[in-house]
Amino acid sequence: MRIVAAMVALAFTVGSASASQLDFQPGALGTGGSQFKHTGPQSTLLTNGPIRHRRPYRGHDYGYGYRGPEYFATLGAGRFDPSDQPGTGLYVNGSVGSVFADQLDLGIQLSWYHRSTGGEEFVRQGDLPDGTHVTTVVRTRSIDTNLVPLMGTLRVRIPVTPQFEPYVGGGLGWEWLTIEGTDENGVDFRNDYDGFGAQVFTGANLNLARQTSLYGEAVWNASTPKAEFFDPSIGQTVREEADFDGIAFHGGLRFMF
Repeated sequence: MRIVAAMVALAFTVGSASASQLDFQPGALGTGGSQFKHTGPQSTLLTNGPIRHRRPYRGHDYGYGYRGPEYFATLGAGRFDPSDQPGTGLYVNGSVGSVFADQLDLGIQLSWYHRSTGGEEFVRQGDLPDGTHVTTVVRTRSIDTNLVPLMGTLRVRIPVTPQFEPYVGGGLGWEWLTIEGTDENGVDFRNDYDGFGAQVFTGANLNLARQTSLYGEAVWNASTPKAEFFDPSIGQTVREEADFDGIAFHGGLRFMF
């Protein structure tokens, strides 16, 4: 009996020592079970409910969500009046580009001026081989005029209100001019010109929605397309140019995407 009593006392002593190292703290049901705390010299581990993994880093969005690059496109139409040529004509304008720094647009713009009439004059200037400068007025029975400016543009928008944005800008590029028709003697003709062009413009956007707005614009076009060809009326090769400086007014839609 003494041996049995000694063994029971030893077992009680070991159990008390183990209990002093491990504490069990019951937790509420449905919140992840019990809390387990290891109070030994190695480490401390606390578990309160299920482990939640951190979401991957996706960059700063400052509470507004990530905004990637923004692009724009415009499409409009109006009238163009070349200062040194008779009459006005249809002016169609389209552009695409990218938005920088919220108020700055960089883009590519393609325009088309067209006029088709009968019994109208066309004014051209040229230099003869001997250096003589001549101005020729061609009287026609019919004439079609097509001017195509292609520009790289920069536009600065001024956000006066969320709905109204005036802007100013300019462009540099190349312009192609085609003149064809029938002169007063019944002879068909066609002349092709091209040369450097520049534009300055001002206008305003009226925002209808976040991605759609109306625009109106006034643009000054400066270009003098040139050509070199044989003129049968004088029997010589001439270098000619046609002045197509003038102002255009157009309006249309602007889209963001």
